[in-house]
Amino acid sequence: MPQLFLTDDLVFTANCPSGKGQEIYWDYPVGIDGRIRNDSVSGLGLRVTALGNKAFVHAYQFNGRRYRKVLGTTVVLTVSSARLTVGQRQRRLEAGENPDFDRTDPRRAHLLTVREAIDRYWESHVSGLSQGYRYNFAIFVAHWLRPTPKVASKRGHNSRRRYKDFGTLFADRPLSSIKPLHIEEFQKQFTSPYVFNSALRHVLALYNWAIRMQLVDMRNPCTPIRARKQIRRRRDYSTEQIRQIAAHIFYPVFEAVPEIDHLEGFIKRNMALVKGQVATANDQMQELCNFMGILFLTMARPSDLAKAEFDHFDLEKLVWHKHNTKGIKLSRSLYEYAYRSVPIHLRVAGMVQAQRLRWPDSKLLFPSHTDMTQPRDNFRKGLDRFKALPGVPAYFQLYDLKRIAISLMLAGQGVSHEAISHYVDHKGNLETTMIYDLGFVDPMRPVTQKLGDLLGV
Repeated sequence: MPQLFLTDDLVFTANCPSGKGQEIYWDYPVGIDGRIRNDSVSGLGLRVTALGNKAFVHAYQFNGRRYRKVLGTTVVLTVSSARLTVGQRQRRLEAGENPDFDRTDPRRAHLLTVREAIDRYWESHVSGLSQGYRYNFAIFVAHWLRPTPKVASKRGHNSRRRYKDFGTLFADRPLSSIKPLHIEEFQKQFTSPYVFNSALRHVLALYNWAIRMQLVDMRNPCTPIRARKQIRRRRDYSTEQIRQIAAHIFYPVFEAVPEIDHLEGFIKRNMALVKGQVATANDQMQELCNFMGILFLTMARPSDLAKAEFDHFDLEKLVWHKHNTKGIKLSRSLYEYAYRSVPIHLRVAGMVQAQRLRWPDSKLLFPSHTDMTQPRDNFRKGLDRFKALPGVPAYFQLYDLKRIAISLMLAGQGVSHEAISHYVDHKGNLETTMIYDLGFVDPMRPVTQKLGDLLGV
């Protein structure tokens, strides 16, 4: 792009070179004749299109981004009036004001839009948090920041979102223009109390950060919106169901593999396919039983076990050095110990050894079948088969193995809450320890009977 001192004669004779859509002549102290002029203005340009249209433009930076604004055509403005207009705009920029505040474009009339604020919040804060938090923030607030899967698959390809994320819904609105009514409009999309509160929590954190960083001077628009009350449904298990679940885990019965040596032709081919499917199902069930057996005997979280490595287990001393926990902190200072140790049952050591034979080249105890450097993400097919076994309720979940052992076994047998909290890595707050009281129903039945005897009923 040429740089020349703009004059009315140059504006009249300037043209666009052939083969280009437009050409911009930037105002510069050196004229066509080589003389130095002192009244040129930086950022002023003359845009000439291939159709012969000519207009003055102003290139500037505001709020860390570059902009180019059309000031007017050469029919309306002269070179001197264009220089005067650019000078006025530069003074507003130096004062920290948007020179296009009075323009009709509402998107750039304010300092920060919702999408720009979300991007800055992501870069300065959210990007350093856990993977799970980043994922939840992306699906509720900024869907364009959702990470792409490492392995391309069609999982969830046919599912459609029934809601719009906050960033998409109010992308170009000024951040300071969002009112509680807008937050209420966004939250009306969610019917589940859990999802409702999760979305509200992320938007509340976004505005708290913006106010704390003094990007906006306002009250948090999420404050008037109240979180919905969540009623957790109890998944009760009878003593007989617990025995059945434990028997299926520790003494699994696998489907018989058909014999195909005596068969011939297409029948043998078809039965070979069935044999492969049965062998795969038995293998999946065996690994699921190992996973659930360790959960049952250690009362660990499924997420803790999914990230556990073989090196974390000392099978001679029967100790598990848990490196991945989220409960009790081992110190209250600025530093933190690398792991916490808990004893394990001898049966757990046998299951760890079985997994070592199954995955000799893996660091993880339960690796992904496609990438052994990543933990296994689900046991969906195996769980569907396990729930179909007799005595296993349809509402059974992996996390219930920990809950059953706490509330219906240990707490009911008189083990102290403090010992259970330390073993299962609970933080010890009231909401968590209330689950222990579920195991006191059967031990307290003699109290009920004694009370009836005393009252003569």
